Amino acid sequence: MGRITQYYHATSLEDAFAKAKQLGPVAAYVGGGVELVLRRNPEITTLIDLSHCGLDYIAASREGIEIGSQTTLTTISRSADIRQYAGGSLAWWAGHIAHNNLRDMITVGGVIGRNQPWNDVVPHLVALGAQVRLFDGTERITPLSDYIEAKQPGAIIKGVLLSAGNAGSRGFLWRFTRTQQDISTLHFSALVNCDGKVMTAANLVFAGRPGHAALYPRLSEELVGKSLSHETFARLAEMAPDLVEVGTDLRATGEFRRELVRAAIVNLDEHMTGVAQ
Repeated sequence: MGRITQYYHATSLEDAFAKAKQLGPVAAYVGGGVELVLRRNPEITTLIDLSHCGLDYIAASREGIEIGSQTTLTTISRSADIRQYAGGSLAWWAGHIAHNNLRDMITVGGVIGRNQPWNDVVPHLVALGAQVRLFDGTERITPLSDYIEAKQPGAIIKGVLLSAGNAGSRGFLWRFTRTQQDISTLHFSALVNCDGKVMTAANLVFAGRPGHAALYPRLSEELVGKSLSHETFARLAEMAPDLVEVGTDLRATGEFRRELVRAAIVNLDEHMTGVAQ
């Protein structure tokens, strides 16, 4: 692995972006630094530190909640605003993913920027309908699901936006692992909105398939307009293994992951119908 020859402390987003543009592919932004330590591109020789760019914040407004990209999982897990958002699913899982020492280092911008297939934060944010605020000389906002499909090198992730429109929905996350600190063999996240006992909107996301996070609109369509009942989820559990693309790697076979897809829907059933009762 190549040596780091420069560690640059950026004083602003403009300063950081200008430095990255000047150096090109040999430079990388530093969030919490966890991924750079474990899996750094050997061509990178300069790290651009964003810790002095004012990106460590959680701000609530009428439009929703914005989480600065330098905010750690620990801070997210302790936020009163995020604990009240979509049933508190993001806050709860931010406090249970990985080891507590790592949660003090892992930042939301870092996990989005690297977006490893086994990442548990990104798919849940996608299910929550999150958007990202980017800076590449000017600010712009794009859906997180679009960003992870076509990342733009050099752009700085300034923050993540959670819409107020989803605040009253129910977030759900289920991950199959051997231990709490292990990476997911399969990840499933969902956001479901109900009007009484009828589901009016839904986002269903699978990751660790072993591919990256992906929305499954066809599965969501099976829930919208349907009653919140065991029968509805039983039908979904039967069709989901045929619609979710899974594969085989060193951790699990595709056949085993198809069974996990079914189990994920069963867990969603128990969660949602339990809430309804």
